[in-house]
Amino acid sequence: MNDINIDKQHKEICSLITENKIADAFLLIDDVLETINEVELSRKFDTQKETYHFLLEYSMKGVNDPERMKIYKGIQQKLLEIVDTVKTDYLLKFAVQNKLIIQKRILNDQIINQNITVTSEISELIKNNLSFENEGRKTKLYQLFFMIWLTDFLSEEDYLTLKKYTVSKKLYVYESSIIVSALTISLLRRFDKRKFYALFDFYDADKPKVWNRALVGIVLTSYYYNKRIDLYDDLTARLELISNDADISKNTEHIIYQIVRSKETEKISKRLQDEIIPEMQKFRPKIEDKLNLDDILSDGLIEDSNPDWEEIFDDAPDLLDKMADFSKLQLEGSDVFMSAFAGFKNFPFFMQPANWFIPFYAENSEITNIFSNFGEDFDTETFTKGLERSEFMCNSDKYSFCLNVGMMPSSQRNMIIELFKQESKQTEEIKNEDKLLNKDSEDKQIFTRYIQDLYRFFKLHPLKNDIEDIFDTDLDIHNTKLFKILIDDEKVTEKIAEMYFKKEFYTDAAEIFETLSFEDNKEAKRYEKIGFCYQKEKNYEKALRNYKKAEIIKEPSVWLIKKIAFCYRKLKDFENALKYYLQAEPTEEDNLHIQANIGHCYLALEDYENALKKYFKVEYYDSDNKTVMRPLAWCSFLTGKFDTAELYYRKLIKAKPTAYDYINYGHLLFVKNEKFKAVEMYEKAVNMSNIKTLEDAIREDKQILMKYQDKENEIDLLIDYIKIKTLQ
Repeated sequence: MNDINIDKQHKEICSLITENKIADAFLLIDDVLETINEVELSRKFDTQKETYHFLLEYSMKGVNDPERMKIYKGIQQKLLEIVDTVKTDYLLKFAVQNKLIIQKRILNDQIINQNITVTSEISELIKNNLSFENEGRKTKLYQLFFMIWLTDFLSEEDYLTLKKYTVSKKLYVYESSIIVSALTISLLRRFDKRKFYALFDFYDADKPKVWNRALVGIVLTSYYYNKRIDLYDDLTARLELISNDADISKNTEHIIYQIVRSKETEKISKRLQDEIIPEMQKFRPKIEDKLNLDDILSDGLIEDSNPDWEEIFDDAPDLLDKMADFSKLQLEGSDVFMSAFAGFKNFPFFMQPANWFIPFYAENSEITNIFSNFGEDFDTETFTKGLERSEFMCNSDKYSFCLNVGMMPSSQRNMIIELFKQESKQTEEIKNEDKLLNKDSEDKQIFTRYIQDLYRFFKLHPLKNDIEDIFDTDLDIHNTKLFKILIDDEKVTEKIAEMYFKKEFYTDAAEIFETLSFEDNKEAKRYEKIGFCYQKEKNYEKALRNYKKAEIIKEPSVWLIKKIAFCYRKLKDFENALKYYLQAEPTEEDNLHIQANIGHCYLALEDYENALKKYFKVEYYDSDNKTVMRPLAWCSFLTGKFDTAELYYRKLIKAKPTAYDYINYGHLLFVKNEKFKAVEMYEKAVNMSNIKTLEDAIREDKQILMKYQDKENEIDLLIDYIKIKTLQ
C-alpha cells in the first residue's frame, strides 16, 4: 500500500464511521491493522468492537438505555482516533520519500531523548523576556512552530499552557499569530479537540490581529472536520457560544467570501500569464517610447500624471480593459499577485515554515537588514511602514517583495521604491478622504491577507506535495454545521451563490441556488440562473427544465427564448428549437446568430430551401464570414443548385479547406459525373485524415449520392477504387 492509498483508505473509513456504517468500517480497519502489525492498536480496536457488539445486542433485545447515543458517539470517536493513529503509524513506518514524515521522525526522537514538550518550548521562549528580534528567541519560536505542527495530540498540560498565554503580554502579537497558524495546520494534519479548544481560546482572548487568524482557523478546520464535530457536543457548544458575539456573523461572512475567492486564484494566474504578460511584452517598446522611461524619475512624473498615459493604450484597448478587470478584482479582494510572487518564495527566509505566516511589520530584522546598506538617503522607516500599511499584498508577498528588492541593481531598485512610495502616499490619502480605514475594514483586510498567506503555504511551500491541500477540497462551507450555527441566514447563502455565479463556478452556484427558498419576485430569475449554470456545464436537459419553469412564471424575455431554443437544439429537438428561434426572430431581425441557428434547424429538418435563405442572409450581412460558405455550398448541392455549390466549394478549397470540404466537393463532382475529378478530391481528403473518414462519409451520404447514381454498386466501386489507389 502506498501513501496515496493510505490517504484514500483513511478518508473512506472516516466517512463510514461518521455516516454510521460501523460494520463496514470494521472490515477495512481490520485490513489496515494487519498491514502495520501494531499490537496496542489492535487491542484498542478489539475493545471498541466488543463494546459495539454489546450495544447492538442490547438494542436488539429492546433494552431501554438512555446513555446509548452517548456510548455510540464515544465508539465513533475512539474508532476515528484509532484510524488516525493507524495512518500516522503507517506513514512513519513506510513513507520513505515524505519529507514531512522525516521531520516528524526527528521530532519524535527529540521528544523521547530530550523530553521536550510544547509547554517546555513555550517556557524557554519567554523565560528571558528578550526582544522579539533576538535571534535566540526567534530560533525557539521556529522550534515551537514545528513542535505544534507535528504534534498529534496536545497533552492537557500543553493545552493549559497555551490557554494561559493567549492573553499574556509575554508573547508578542507576532508570536501568538504564528502559534495560531501552527495550531491550524496541525489540526488540518491530525484531528485533536484540544487544538480546537486552543483556537477558540485565542479567538476569545481578542488580541488584535491574532483573533482574526484564530477565527479563520476555526472556520477552515470546522469545515474540514464537519462530520466529526457532530460527535463532540463540547465543540458544538463552543461554536454556539461564539455565535453570540456581536460581529461573528459578519466576520464569518468575510472569511467565507475570501475562501470562495481563493478558488479563482489559479484561473486569475493563468489569465495573467496567458493574456496580460504576453500583451505587455509585445507592447513594451511603445510604452518605453511614449512614457520616456529613461527619465521616469523626473520631478514632473513624480508630482503630476503623465499626459501620454491617456493615449498609451489607443493601439491596445483590449489590454487596457483586461488591466481594468484585474484592478477591479484586486479591489474586491481577489488574489491577483499569486503568480507574480510565486517565484520569490525560494529565499532562505522561506525555508522556515513559520515565516510563511508571520505578519509583516517594519521592525523585523530580516527586513531592516536588507535596507541597511542602501545609504543615508534612503528612508527605510517610511518605506517599510508604507509597505506594512499597504492593503494590496499579503504578508508573505510583502516579505518576498523586500527580499527581491534587496537583490536588484540600484538603478532598478530606486525606481521601484520611488514609485511604490508615491503609490503608497496616494493610497493613504484616498483612504483617509473616504474614511475607509475603520475597524471593519481593518479586520476584513487581515482575514483576506491571512487566507492568501495560507493559500501560498499550501500551494508553494517546498513540502507542498507532502501536505494535504485544504484549498484543493470543495470548500463548500455553506453546507457545514459551523455555517448553520454562526450564520444560518439565507441572504448570506444567496450572496455566496451569486459570488460562485459571478466567478463562473457554475456547478457550485447551481447547487446552492437550488437549496434556496423562492420569493415571488425572484423565482423566475432564480430558475434562469440555475438553467444558465447547467447550460454552462453542458447539462442541457436540466438547463431546459429550469428555463421552462422560468417561462411559465413570467412572460419570457428574448434572452430566455434564445436559451430555450439553444438547449432544444443541443438536445437535437430541432422542431422545438426552430419554434423558439422563430419566436425570437421578429424582436431581433438583425441578429445573425439567430438567423444562422434557424438555418441550422431547417438543415437538420431537411428543409434545405429555407435553410439556404437564412444562410444567404447571414452571408449578405456578414460578408467576411467564411464559415457560412460550408452550409451554403451543402444546401445548394442538396437542392440541385450545382453551379452555386461549386462556386462556394472552390472558394473553400482556396481558403483553408478541411477534409470534409474535399469530401463534399467530391460528392458534387461525382454526381455531375466528373468521377476522376471527384476521386482527386477524395484523395486529398484521405491525405488530410484517413481512408476510414472518407469511407464513413461516403456511406453516410449514400442515399444522397444514389439520387443521382441509381446503380447501388457504383458507390461500392467508388470506395474500392479509392482504397486501391491510395494504398499503392
